[in-house]
Amino acid sequence: MLSIKNKRFNIPLFMVLPTIIFILAVSVYPLIYSFYMTLHDWSLTRAEPPTFVGIGNYISLFQDNRFWYSFRTTVIFTGWVVGMEMVIGMALALSITRNTRFQQICRSILLIPMMITPVVLSLMWKYMYNPEYGIFNYFLHFLKIEGPIWLGEPAPALPAVIMVDIWQWTPFIFLLLFSGIASLPPEVFEAAQVDGASGFQTFRNITLPLSIPFLLVALLIRFMDSFRIFDTIYVLTKGGPANATETLSIYTYKVGFNYFNMGYAATLSYIILVIISFTSQQFVKLERKS
Repeated sequence: MLSIKNKRFNIPLFMVLPTIIFILAVSVYPLIYSFYMTLHDWSLTRAEPPTFVGIGNYISLFQDNRFWYSFRTTVIFTGWVVGMEMVIGMALALSITRNTRFQQICRSILLIPMMITPVVLSLMWKYMYNPEYGIFNYFLHFLKIEGPIWLGEPAPALPAVIMVDIWQWTPFIFLLLFSGIASLPPEVFEAAQVDGASGFQTFRNITLPLSIPFLLVALLIRFMDSFRIFDTIYVLTKGGPANATETLSIYTYKVGFNYFNMGYAATLSYIILVIISFTSQQFVKLERKS
């Protein structure tokens, strides 16, 4: 009887065992090995094997001015894109709440940018930013205004990249918030309407407090995505000009695949992982409290 129970107990384990092995192979092992790399001075430009340096890479990282500059750029980029996407996404979700035919079409159109792959979308915007035949400078020239070199000058480069990310991922925030608002109990809004509450009062006292759980979810997802942004910036500027758009992910890529310093690149990757993990935990705690 005991052996039969053991066999029944082992059946689910055997069924999920291939998945467990796959996860260990593609995630856990690389994670452990990359941490091993952070403890070594490993440059592909030298024939010598990796040299154990302990926490030397971490000490060098915190003394690296370029790391702090790319960290600052990443924080600015993340703050702007997440903040603007949350505000615009909420405004759109509140505006398109009725199930009319016109608003159904609007919802479908709003989702188009999110469906385009980031590389294709970035190439499209790169042509639009072109100083000679791009659409933005064309309209500025029409208004007798000299257009900037959007992706070739340090000042406008980062705002230009921020605009691309906002345009692509605001629909994602809109979709999450729209679904959340649509799931709120209508009786509460009907009672507020009977009591004579204005639209702003309804939003401040009912919609916003009830929306906090899925607002935090949307905020968490977009924070993780934007903090490790790579593809959009790489296609548009490759971190230039003059490192004006160099985020931590771009800097990590350059250290690993341009300078071939694999140990230091692994250290940068781990720092990104720690920052995202710690911040995500804070969001989760806030969500539980809400």
